[in-house]
Amino acid sequence: MSVLLIGSTGMGKSSFGNFLIDPGEKHVFDNPTFSPGTDGRPKTQEVKSKNVQLKSGETEMRLDVIDTPGLNESAEKDLSHMIDIIKKLNDCEGVKACILVVKFNAKIDAQYKATIEYYSKLLPGLFERNVIIVLTEYATDERSEQQRKKKRIDVEQIKHDTIAELKKCSNQQIMYSPQLFMIDCLPVDDDELKTSLAIRSAILHYIFQLPPIKVKNVMVAKTDYIKQKDAEKYKELQGEIAGYSERLKEVNALSKNALDETRHKTREINEIESKICNLKKQLEDKDKEDKVVAEHQYINKESKELESITEAVDIKSPYEITSYMTWTNGRCEFKVLDQTPYTIKGTIEGEFMRGIYASVTAYTEKRIKYTGEIEELKKKIKTKNENLIECKKAWEKCRVEQKEYLEEIKLLEKYIAQRHVAAQKCRSDIMTIEEAAIKLEELQEERFDD
Repeated sequence: MSVLLIGSTGMGKSSFGNFLIDPGEKHVFDNPTFSPGTDGRPKTQEVKSKNVQLKSGETEMRLDVIDTPGLNESAEKDLSHMIDIIKKLNDCEGVKACILVVKFNAKIDAQYKATIEYYSKLLPGLFERNVIIVLTEYATDERSEQQRKKKRIDVEQIKHDTIAELKKCSNQQIMYSPQLFMIDCLPVDDDELKTSLAIRSAILHYIFQLPPIKVKNVMVAKTDYIKQKDAEKYKELQGEIAGYSERLKEVNALSKNALDETRHKTREINEIESKICNLKKQLEDKDKEDKVVAEHQYINKESKELESITEAVDIKSPYEITSYMTWTNGRCEFKVLDQTPYTIKGTIEGEFMRGIYASVTAYTEKRIKYTGEIEELKKKIKTKNENLIECKKAWEKCRVEQKEYLEEIKLLEKYIAQRHVAAQKCRSDIMTIEEAAIKLEELQEERFDD
């Protein structure tokens, strides 16, 4: 369990902490745990703690007494102190008391107000019930009492005013009247020491009976300077979000156009491939060795005279003749048939009173007959293939563009989301230890740049 000593610079936190830990003269004056300031200059420049077994009457308890530096010195120092304080708090099981140390009859200045305001935001649960006010340098010797009377210092009014002022600084966290003690941590005679020891015992007794406040995972409260910097950063982030959002709108439109064009090219490719397939089927059907009719001659002549008759066979083919076939009704006969590449010539004789009923069919190969069509089909296929290649290139270009747009959209959405998170953090009054450490580095860089 811990006891947190809080107050601005020069209010006697270190001296009070020393007296609370061990009121012995040797410890307080010769070998103090916490080095007190001298000549009004602060000595505590870092967070220090002492784990000690403390006793009040019959009650004993082991406590970590944490002495904190005053805040509102500089943005860099304040943040460094805050980080150290939070680390100390997160390492402890809980806080028994938050002791606000104020020098008796001292003015609650801007530094003290900033310190109390900060801690009230940092530890709201603690400020709601576990605050103790200790007025230091309250001498109890007869001479000091007489001086206060001569100066007409109203002790009760000072106590009342101090409580009221501290309540005002606490962001309305202190809604009750905290227990207040007045003590001289550097007594010079036995009577003063006796009085101070009695007050010390009363303070410890009061601390022991307070319920501890859990303070795990405490966040770092931002100072006004950091809030100002974050407000500037927030404005900058909003500008970036607006810029990225505008670009995102443009890229979404470009991506849609690229997708539409990709789909259009896909349909075009399918149509071209279908046409090529049909053309190839036509080509395959015509570019064969299969026989087809090149030319045909039919002879049908009746015999009206009492003699045999003869008819000429004369076939002229526009295609090269590869073979031929003859047919008769069985009552006539081909006598001579001569074949050349493009002709078939000869005669056919019919018997007496029988007439001539016959035919000659010249054949050629399909690829010969349809040579022109085959060449035309090949040209069409070539043209379509060229169109297909160009179309596929265009499709690939659209696909690559759309992929690039999608990647840019993903990045833009990521950037926007990151900046929304960062902007949200800028609006927050608290930050994590890690975020505070980054802020501290930024402040240190600012100092070096200056």
